[in-house]
Amino acid sequence: MRIDPKLVCAAALLLQGGEVLAETSPWYIAASQSYSYESNLLRLAAGQDAPLGYSRNDDVLGFALLAGLDQPIGRQRIFGNVTVRQNRYSSNPQLNNTSYNASAGIDWSTIERISGTLSALANRSLQTFSPDLFTSERLNNLESTEAVNGSIAVGLVTEYSLLASGGHRHVHNSSEDPGIRSREYFQDNADLSLRWSPSSIVSMGIGVAVTRGRNPKFAIRGDGEYQADRFKRNDVVLTATYKPTGASTVDLRLANGETRYDLNQARDFSGVTGSLSWNWQATGKIRVSTQLSRDTGQDSSATRLQNGNPATADYSRVTEYLRLNLNYDLSAKVGVNAGVSFSRRDVVRTIIDPSVSADAHGKDRTQVTFLGGRWSPRRFATLGCDLSMEKRKGSGDEQLTSDMQAKSLSCFGQLTLQ
Repeated sequence: MRIDPKLVCAAALLLQGGEVLAETSPWYIAASQSYSYESNLLRLAAGQDAPLGYSRNDDVLGFALLAGLDQPIGRQRIFGNVTVRQNRYSSNPQLNNTSYNASAGIDWSTIERISGTLSALANRSLQTFSPDLFTSERLNNLESTEAVNGSIAVGLVTEYSLLASGGHRHVHNSSEDPGIRSREYFQDNADLSLRWSPSSIVSMGIGVAVTRGRNPKFAIRGDGEYQADRFKRNDVVLTATYKPTGASTVDLRLANGETRYDLNQARDFSGVTGSLSWNWQATGKIRVSTQLSRDTGQDSSATRLQNGNPATADYSRVTEYLRLNLNYDLSAKVGVNAGVSFSRRDVVRTIIDPSVSADAHGKDRTQVTFLGGRWSPRRFATLGCDLSMEKRKGSGDEQLTSDMQAKSLSCFGQLTLQ
């Protein structure tokens, strides 16, 4: 395997300067080389052949440059990080791409009882594969996200605080395929809540949450112009945090509300969503985390066009999710993590075309098991490997979802200058 010269240069720099750095600085730069094997890269259904010119399995090489900053300035703190990665596919070179992930923000507070956070993020990566993506234009699509979020907390009296937050998100795609463009959306959200903390171990809150958005290119009208689909979501939200000990934290969030669409009414939803998580520092070396959630989402996948109108399989109309994770530090230099997740999804086909029936539904269950390890032979060097196995079982109408299995193995080495 050819050694990337950029990684060699980074290693030489780090080996020269890494040992003499005695104190942790607020910034870092790093280089990472990774290798991954995917047994079912395209997430094809059981028995489904790969599209012509594509391979089911693949070896993927990645080279990444990373940088970050975390700097307190008086009462404030500025932070940010950026990762740029080259991804090269051995058996599917047409999928080669450059992805990135960047974020930045500031935590601020005043002398009085006012504090807040302002942050922004941008990322781009190859879209998640699914069995309906048969054309090269869809398979090669790069999905990009930009978002801005802010929050403010005001301490009213000793036990009470008022919290407000809001944000904007835009998801768009590189593909010009109308079915893919139909998934693009703009979304704005705002939350306002009152929180009560009667003691250091318990706090509770009640508030309202509002979301407004639109898919600007959801359908194509008879004149060839795009037609937007707008949606809105309103929730009443209850939250609670319980810290029985310094090593254990339980967080609860329950929301009762509804989501309504102007055109794609098959995706309308009313009911309870929320999440329950538990983080436990069992010992100085063992950390356990558990998360249970039920929610809706915006990620849908267009399968084809019907008379110029997109037919979509909504993979996240309702998702129930459970995740268990264990981290164990064998020593200061060696750590392992293992876990398992289960998800159950409702799937619905939605077609804005009176000549085509749209009452097709399905369900699927997915289990993902993972195991990973990390080794840091030096403070500036980290090596690691991860193994995961994914298995999905689908049922319902018209093959909206299907059985699928995939295994992946990935290893990486990272050198950091800090």
